[in-house]
This record gives sequence, structure tokens and C-alpha cells, in this order.
Amino acid sequence: MSKTKKEFLEKYARHPELAKKVFRQMGADWKEIIKYPEDYRDAGAGVSGFIYYSETVPFAKRNLVLIMNSLNEFEHETGSPLKKPTDDKTQFYNWLSWFALESVIDDVICYKES
Repeated sequence: MSKTKKEFLEKYARHPELAKKVFRQMGADWKEIIKYPEDYRDAGAGVSGFIYYSETVPFAKRNLVLIMNSLNEFEHETGSPLKKPTDDKTQFYNWLSWFALESVIDDVICYKES
């Protein structure tokens, strides 16, 4: 049985609205994402839509509530806060965007393996 984007969003994504926005920002085809999710896991390696500050900062600002909800849930589940950049707003927004991407792709990897 093929793994569909619809099923992922309805049953497996912890934050479906954030996942939709991440996918839109990536501009990648679902078939490629589900086939090679590990290629999209590390934002620092260069994932389309998450490379330049001109992409990541506006993305984080537009989706701040969704990202912070996901981040708060993650920190609650793990029992400890993540180290966030605090010296510079640009770095912080970039970090939030990368967190959103990596969190969604982690969900995709779990879905693929299910």
C-alpha cells in the first residue's frame, strides 16, 4: 500500500497544519519526500525553502504560533528545553523554521516506517 500525503496529514502528523505549511515552503513533490525523507531531515544541509534567511525568517514569522505549539509540545515530551539562539532575532527565526522542518520530516520518517 502506498503512503499518501492525505493519510499522513490525517493520521500521522502531530501538527498537520504546520506540516502543510512546511510542505508548501519546501515545494517538493510528496513522492520524493516519502521516498527519501532522510534527504530533507537536516535543514543545515540545504533543503529548498529553508536555505536563506529571506525564506526562513518570513516563514517563522508567518507560522510562529504553529511552530511554538510544536516546540512547546516537543519540550514537554522530552522533559527539557532545547538550546535556542538568543543573541539575534534572525538566527532565532531561522532556528524556528529549521525546527519546524525537521519536526515534520521526523513525523514523515515515522510514517514511512509504520
